[in-house]
Amino acid sequence: MEDAPEHDDRSAPSALVQEASSAERVVVLKVRVPGRTSLVVIAAPRSGPAGAALLTIDARREAWGGRLPPGLDRQRAREASLEGARVVALGPSAAFIDQRGTPRVVRAAGGRVVVTDESVSEGATLFVAIDDEERARLEERGLALARAVAADAIESRRVELGRILERAAARIERRRVAIRGDLDKIGQADRIASQAQWLIAEAARAPRGAKELVVTDWSTGEAVPLTIPLDPSKSAKDQVAAMFKRAKRLRLGARVAEDRLARADLELAAVRAAQEELGAASSLLAVEEVVQRAKRAAPRAVTLVGGVGERAAPRGTKAEAAGGRTPFRVFLARSGRKLLVGKGAADNDALTLRVARPHDLWLHAKDRVGAHVIVQLDKGRTCPAEDLVDAAHLAAHFSDAREEKVVDVQHTDRRYLRKPKGSPAGFVVVDREKVLVLRVEPELLRGLLEREEL
Repeated sequence: MEDAPEHDDRSAPSALVQEASSAERVVVLKVRVPGRTSLVVIAAPRSGPAGAALLTIDARREAWGGRLPPGLDRQRAREASLEGARVVALGPSAAFIDQRGTPRVVRAAGGRVVVTDESVSEGATLFVAIDDEERARLEERGLALARAVAADAIESRRVELGRILERAAARIERRRVAIRGDLDKIGQADRIASQAQWLIAEAARAPRGAKELVVTDWSTGEAVPLTIPLDPSKSAKDQVAAMFKRAKRLRLGARVAEDRLARADLELAAVRAAQEELGAASSLLAVEEVVQRAKRAAPRAVTLVGGVGERAAPRGTKAEAAGGRTPFRVFLARSGRKLLVGKGAADNDALTLRVARPHDLWLHAKDRVGAHVIVQLDKGRTCPAEDLVDAAHLAAHFSDAREEKVVDVQHTDRRYLRKPKGSPAGFVVVDREKVLVLRVEPELLRGLLEREEL
């Protein structure tokens, strides 16, 4: 492993951090150099040695499935601070980064991952200088680290999901009790209806202000007195008529109640089976699969948050917005902000009308055929000028004006767009637009295109 050269860390070759996933004991950085995207893992597992290495997407999927092992508390402020930094070098237990001009280190130490000020130390390898042989060795170490982190997480996740299943079983049991209560009421209504002729006759004889009617129930073959309470302020005849209407309504709901009870029985059996299987599951993926099966069997009762396989889509997006496929490409602005670009006319509609939120910024090459571009913004915030220029470059490039040096780019808040009924795919009417006269900078555009998230 070659030593780091002695010069300003900021001038060292580096890779952009496109995405950061952080918890107390593990940080995963998705980094991009031209032509390659890599995952860097820095971990301090309870079992096994701490360290820093590379991690393949397949290895991460095998170990825990999603961005981080489920059940861990994500450190979102740290993630935001790391995104947009540049990885300079990789050491045995640390990743050395340039965080907007400040040399920092993300290090596994003392049973957790910390970020401190530190320049590249001897023994670290420049990130862009990692060759295929070194990469293979680092990926092997990364898989071992990922497995150790997953082993730490599995027991806490098993306990957490066990509580979820127990709550689900309790919800289903309460529903079963309620349905049985409905069926009991239906049975009582049937008994009342079976005494119709006697109740009607008795009601006709009842004096005003009567508090009850008493008839003989012969349904069991024996004479059993059946007492029906009355409201003394109302006519006995009217109350008996209302009882029969209610009995008829309840009988109509009997089949529905029986079907609901049968479904509840099946759901409870599935959840109880999952509780038994949970203890035998030997990996995070197996644990999650057990609970996902219970979720499919009892979707209303089993409430899951942050499971394995969860993929972090850009905030506010809907991956299913275009029939199960993502209708946009994602590029990173110089600031690290994600810029969403529609893939085609129908995808433009999906991105603008179903993914973008009212306060997001929309851009398009004015009076041209081209892609819609969305800049996702926090509510009440305006788009920084640098991000606006980057997004405008993408709007110009992905249009029929891509060969021109000066392009008019219209932009407005998503709330000021509307789509007329029957209009063609990708067509929208723009209110309150602003126009940016963009002078295309080829080097800036080239950098944007290289920072596409794959």
